Amino acid sequence: MRKKILYWIFFLFLMTPLLHAQDIGTLKDQKPFAFHGSIGGGANAFSSNEEFPTRDPFSWNLYGNFTASVYGLSLPFSFAVSQYSESYTTPFSQFGISPTYKWAKLHLGYRNISFSPLVFDGHSFMGAGIELSPKNFYFGAFYGRLNKAISEDHRTEHAVEPQYERTGYGAKVGVGGDHTNFSLQYFHAKDDERSIERAQDSLTTILPQENSVVGSSWKFTFFKKVTLSGDAAFSVLNRDLSYTTIDSIGEKEIPRIIQKLIPINSSSVFSWSGQMQLAVMLRNFNAVLGYRRVEPDFKSLGVPYALDDVEMISANINTNFNKGKINLHASFNNQHNNLQNMLNSKLITQTGNISLNTFVSQHLNINMNMTGVRVLQEDGLLQLTEEQRLDQTMFTAVLSPSLNFSNYRHQHTISGNVTYTNLEDKNPTTQAQTNGNNLSSSLNYGIYFTQKYFDLNTSVLYSVYEQQNSDYSSLGFNIGGNMQVLHSRSLNLQGSIGYFLNKASDSPTGNNYTFSFNGSYMLFNSHSLGLSASYMITPPVNLNPLNEIEHVPYAVNSKMFTAGITYSYSF
Repeated sequence: MRKKILYWIFFLFLMTPLLHAQDIGTLKDQKPFAFHGSIGGGANAFSSNEEFPTRDPFSWNLYGNFTASVYGLSLPFSFAVSQYSESYTTPFSQFGISPTYKWAKLHLGYRNISFSPLVFDGHSFMGAGIELSPKNFYFGAFYGRLNKAISEDHRTEHAVEPQYERTGYGAKVGVGGDHTNFSLQYFHAKDDERSIERAQDSLTTILPQENSVVGSSWKFTFFKKVTLSGDAAFSVLNRDLSYTTIDSIGEKEIPRIIQKLIPINSSSVFSWSGQMQLAVMLRNFNAVLGYRRVEPDFKSLGVPYALDDVEMISANINTNFNKGKINLHASFNNQHNNLQNMLNSKLITQTGNISLNTFVSQHLNINMNMTGVRVLQEDGLLQLTEEQRLDQTMFTAVLSPSLNFSNYRHQHTISGNVTYTNLEDKNPTTQAQTNGNNLSSSLNYGIYFTQKYFDLNTSVLYSVYEQQNSDYSSLGFNIGGNMQVLHSRSLNLQGSIGYFLNKASDSPTGNNYTFSFNGSYMLFNSHSLGLSASYMITPPVNLNPLNEIEHVPYAVNSKMFTAGITYSYSF
């Protein structure tokens, strides 16, 4: 009951500025009512002889996007329903609406608001929110459910990771425009300890948590060419709410301002993070220098999949020559963990990239790219030996030319790609299994008959992978076509056939056949129906005598079939 009251109070609070934002004087110039959108869905079937299939045998989805406009007030609404997983007894569904008028936007249902990449970003909520952005001012706030409660259940075929129901709220206030601005953000989230049931034989270690994050973002522009931007955040995380609340650590009292943000207990951790970028933007040259540091144990429950205990320095340069016909890009990144020297080892990753794109003529384009990556372990609390230390370097070079020419009847496209990759492992224990190089190449040709709405394409692919004691090669051929038929060109058909010859030095292999088909039909410029199917087969290999004597399964014998149907209606 309390949650429902809070939702309604927050809803009425959000609606007030939205209603006052409407300019009554312009109503006569607005269209009274308009409604447009689309609705659709699809189903897919999958069949394979794999022992552990990678996809469900059947899946489906429904979606809709609608926008109503009442005297200039925009009311967008969307929903999506799908078969999320066989482990759930109910389908996964989301719906939401974000009515907008001038600089005011209201969010209801499943929505997203971005505050800061360190405070609240990339996380949806089920509730209510508002964004107000008049000239040189911004205010945003939300309240809602962040995670749905999922109880532990071992009776299903696929175990589900349980999670507590999590409720959160936040606010952001900012001033300034696109070139210079400053903002403050606050976010709070808390799990409901009573929202799920744990199995008696539970082995999971999930704990109810509570989190408060305070952050700031800024951007300053100098001389219209130089930009300094950044974000900073401070977080207090209670990793386990079952602990008793405390107001002091030893003889030192916890500051009251922190106690007002979040109750502190013995599982609480305080940490911070920050990032900054310096960018120089000139006519034919731009460069960006970046720095990011996330302290150990820093966490915002409003930023999913974020890594902590990492420091990173990055640099990017872009320039062009010869009136933009030659474009050069270079980048470098260096990052490492173990910022507080509390881990057994430090992991360092260094990445460098340089690419050159050249428009030789109106018809010929050449792209070249080189990338190097090194992963190295250094001593931490432990002193590593050469047999324990991770030390690998990977180098990749890519060459991709393309040629196109046309006349009033045909359009021709010829393209190629050559990629070389080399992995060098300096660890004497693992280098025999990891050292190797790979060469892959392709040559493609396509012709489009402009007056017939028909095209053909063909390609040849070759790749070879070599290791210390073995090598594998594959040669493939593919041909396909696409056509638009019927008087209105509303029926589109596409298909392809491929064949691959495979060879390995240390084991028997089989050749691959691939078939694919896609079709779509547009009816009355509003209805669209699509069909698709693909089939790949690798015939069995029976060159090993043990297959017959000991009934060992074939070394290579795979069949995979995929088919789908889609329908959409736009209005």
